[in-house]
Amino acid sequence: MDSILSPDATSLTNERRQISQLPSHLADQIAAGEVVERPASVVKELLENALDSGATQVDIVIEQGGEKLIQVTDNGSGIPQLELSLAVSRHATSKIQSVDDLSAVKTLGFRGEALASISSVSRFQIVSKSEESGAAWQLSAEGEGNWSDLSPVAGTLGTQVRVEDLFFNTPARKRFLRSAQTEFSHIDQLVKRVMLSRPEIGFKLTHNAKVVRQVLPVVDEATQQKRLSQLMGQPFVAQSLRVEFESQEIKLSGWVGLPTFNRSQTDMQYLFVNGRIVRDRLLSYAVKQAYADVLYHGRHPAYLLFLEIPHDLVDVNVHPAKYEVRFANGRWVYDFLRRSVRDAVGRPLNAEQGSGRSFGDFSSSSAATGANGFQNPVAWQDRGAGMQSAMQFQSPAVNTDRSALDARLLQYGAESFAEKSGVSEAGASYDGQSGSVQFNKLGFAKMQLHGVFILAENQQGLVLVDMHAAHERVVYERLKKQWQEHRLISQPLLVPMVLALESSQVEVWQAFSKWFDKLGFEIEQMGPEQLKVTALPALLSKSDVAGLVNDMLADLAVAGQTQQVEEHINAMLSTMACHGSVRANRQLTIEEMNALLREMERTERSDQCNHGRPTWVQLSMEQLDALFMRGK
Repeated sequence: MDSILSPDATSLTNERRQISQLPSHLADQIAAGEVVERPASVVKELLENALDSGATQVDIVIEQGGEKLIQVTDNGSGIPQLELSLAVSRHATSKIQSVDDLSAVKTLGFRGEALASISSVSRFQIVSKSEESGAAWQLSAEGEGNWSDLSPVAGTLGTQVRVEDLFFNTPARKRFLRSAQTEFSHIDQLVKRVMLSRPEIGFKLTHNAKVVRQVLPVVDEATQQKRLSQLMGQPFVAQSLRVEFESQEIKLSGWVGLPTFNRSQTDMQYLFVNGRIVRDRLLSYAVKQAYADVLYHGRHPAYLLFLEIPHDLVDVNVHPAKYEVRFANGRWVYDFLRRSVRDAVGRPLNAEQGSGRSFGDFSSSSAATGANGFQNPVAWQDRGAGMQSAMQFQSPAVNTDRSALDARLLQYGAESFAEKSGVSEAGASYDGQSGSVQFNKLGFAKMQLHGVFILAENQQGLVLVDMHAAHERVVYERLKKQWQEHRLISQPLLVPMVLALESSQVEVWQAFSKWFDKLGFEIEQMGPEQLKVTALPALLSKSDVAGLVNDMLADLAVAGQTQQVEEHINAMLSTMACHGSVRANRQLTIEEMNALLREMERTERSDQCNHGRPTWVQLSMEQLDALFMRGK
């Protein structure tokens, strides 16, 4: 039978070539392929070195998308004259001295490949001055290690690296570059992330002689607000919560967007581990699950988060570009991140700061406004402080009769919706001596509109509440709490189902069999690749058993715990809550309306209904005045 390969191809396939050492310039260009994918890769490596040098100001100059010129200048510690030649050689670094250092990397760049690799595919120049040097020293090359002699030049403390004509000596790789604007957009997004990761450092990015981004170091609250607004946008600043959590050796800080501030893409999600830009599926999944019960279908949250963890508990030496990390205890990190973000975005309206957890302030002195001029839910500066603020009235206008607290409203089972509590159901408490009124967050009800909306007065102005959506969330959260406090009731299958799985899936089930027991499953192993399901949660009796178990095992393999059953159960509880909540066109008394407002203030995630839509909006006095052109 004739070979389908061409004669030339056949000879190449059968030819045995002698093993030999690669020429140094070829080895350099292969190494450069791991480090220098595109101009943005060069910028990343040079920025990491600048940040590791202790710089407080970094300037980046780009021409023609980085193909013509990339220049990074910092005011860091600089490189001594005697070490400059070594700095641009392969496998040379000041950041790793032993294997122990590699297991607890504290710097951003550490591989000792960047400068040598970049210089092998460009016209390269480095000028640096250290504190002990009387002058700056310059070293340059034009690809393939053709280095000039060290020469003294004028310069200030720090380092400047110029990379010109990238890939001039590797035309095959140059053909893979996109347009100058596309390449610069990659650089711009990278620099933006670096600016977000290091607020204490000033940066300036210039492209084709035009300043594109410039931020000052953060020294106080005002500069922090300005810088965050420049990089994340004022809408995010006005509609985000400052968060700060700490547990044992791990700490989380930053900002999380309100569920009502969501995106169609994941383009406003920034998470840094020990100041390092990472793209970690486990961490992204943890934040996604934290928002799972409050976001509208298909929408994505926005956040800027900083995770700090002991360096010896995270491995950053996983990927050549160092975008990926590995944790010594991924489950611990996943749980901490998911719980922290969930607690922040789901905090009840009347929750106060404390308990060792600071949620911080809204990142703006002015409330955020959305479509039609309405404020987004709870978009004022501090969700906790506003509840205790006082407002003066000439005469009391609030009914504080305790009988109103016992109004039996919208019962679910035998439970009264308007539970007794120390909070006035009327929306405010009155001090007869001072004439002051202490407002609750949602104020006090004034009337019902078309059997759909509740109109209430609070300190800021007018509150509009979708009564069905609000009560649906209240009932839903109550059902979830009841489920969490009791084991799910199992329902035996009339015919047990045998599942054919991979051995790795069976191993995951073996490791987490107690989870399945707790969730109401009864499963036993039939063989190395078979599981038999004899019972499952009664709430999921109509579910696709095989698909559900497969999805659960996949979740457990990735995240160490499952959300699939939670999501299925929550979806069913949401349906039950919808049928159990007050319907449109039902007429409520003032006492009943106030009872609903108070329950909303005590309920987690009450800003959104079960489908992610807002349950209430705020219209300020300023906005009301503007509608009638008052003061103009």
